[in-house]
Amino acid sequence: MLQSFAQTDRTFQYYRVKAMDLLEWSDELSVGIDLIDKQHMVLVRTINLLAMAIEQNSERELLVAIFETLADYTRTHFAYEEELFEHYGYPESNLHKQDHQALTDQVVSLKNRFEAGENNPGPEVLKFLVEWLTGHIMGADKHYAPFLQKAMREQNHRNGR
Repeated sequence: MLQSFAQTDRTFQYYRVKAMDLLEWSDELSVGIDLIDKQHMVLVRTINLLAMAIEQNSERELLVAIFETLADYTRTHFAYEEELFEHYGYPESNLHKQDHQALTDQVVSLKNRFEAGENNPGPEVLKFLVEWLTGHIMGADKHYAPFLQKAMREQNHRNGR
């Protein structure tokens, strides 16, 4: 039903599993920086895991744990990107950090509302998460990628690699 995350197709696709949409990793989502791409793949897998847990009517505790993982890993991933921005002097770092904070706040808010029993994750939450992740990667992350790629190549060249 789901194809491998290592698909070489140049487009990303949704796969319908009953009522839930799952996101598949593709080259289109790659920013060309290996560790960032791997972190994005973890976020894709975590959203897929949440979708599968919802579809299977999993226990609330499992859903809370997956949401917590998503929120924590989002913060970890954003911190890594921001560390790269600082190290390489990305000129739009502050704007991107503001975007990160807004996205983190949205994910944490969803998680907190779910934990408080205010909402149950369903198709609308998954749709938001998929659009949030793909929108951020395809927009802001694709925007910084050429700058970081060039800076990393130049540093590797200076270091004789």
